[in-house]
Amino acid sequence: MTAKHRLNDILRDADTYAHLRDINPEMPDFVWHIMLGYRPHVSSVQWDAVRDFTLAAAVALRPTTYDSTRRLMTMSARFHAWLWATSGIELTVDRVYTQNNIDLYLQNQLGRRSKTHKWGVARQLVANGRALTDAELKGLPAPDLRLRAPFTTPQIATMHSWANSLTTLKKRQNAWGLLGLAGGAGLRAEEIVDTTVGNIDAVNGRVFVNVPGPHPRRVPVRHAWARVLLRSIEGRNATDAVFRGPYIEEYPPRIIQVFLTDHPALVRPTPSRLRASWLIHHIDSGVPLPVLKEVGGFDSYHTLFRYLELARPLTASDFTGLLIGEEIVR
Repeated sequence: MTAKHRLNDILRDADTYAHLRDINPEMPDFVWHIMLGYRPHVSSVQWDAVRDFTLAAAVALRPTTYDSTRRLMTMSARFHAWLWATSGIELTVDRVYTQNNIDLYLQNQLGRRSKTHKWGVARQLVANGRALTDAELKGLPAPDLRLRAPFTTPQIATMHSWANSLTTLKKRQNAWGLLGLAGGAGLRAEEIVDTTVGNIDAVNGRVFVNVPGPHPRRVPVRHAWARVLLRSIEGRNATDAVFRGPYIEEYPPRIIQVFLTDHPALVRPTPSRLRASWLIHHIDSGVPLPVLKEVGGFDSYHTLFRYLELARPLTASDFTGLLIGEEIVR
């Protein structure tokens, strides 16, 4: 198809679906054109059956960037087409976005895809359903990624210098908050973006984070990181997000990735590696695993055990006294 004919199709579609554009009149033109021009790799019969519903859902979800719009259309359209073809149900948000439908799609249609791919699709579909319905949907656990060695003391000093060198107070507050929450309290990326200033309190010189979300807990912040976390919230309102950025609908923690890309550091302070460093420090310090499971927000020991691979090696001789039953002075 020539570019001219393609453009004609888009212009014709714009008239056909103008009533859907009215759902979100503030939507940027380029976003609307991406939606209209999208064609999934499904049969024309399937696409004709689900296109209206897919466009209406996409407009209601209000994407604002090329990447988020393309991702939304790609994953939503394929899911809608599969569901219509296999069940023939009437397409309404309450009927489409159910836990059972999402689980069956991941199992039957994406069964051979990688864990990372399925996790990304599940994340998008669950985000759609939560935004469009009142359903309490659950995605897949994040896939186990290769663990990297914990940060060294010089690397940590480099990250602090980077945070202090950023050009505006808001940028410095974001960097300090990221370091304090991930490095000092071991929060995940999704927990960092949900944490508000009011979730942090100081008691008798000790700083704590009351972690919101699906793994609520109260975590003491390591002294070495407490000061930087307090600097990030100094003078701010309790309702302010500790880490601030534009909301990204399909994956809110991406604001951290965008921030780190826009403000590159010699040592990139990713939440996952900061959390790993926090966990390994506590393992090396002898914090019992049941305590780490609680303050780390783990559902089971399975994931926590992975971090033992990077902990300081121990031998039986280190515990001879304990093994033979000598009295332990506490």
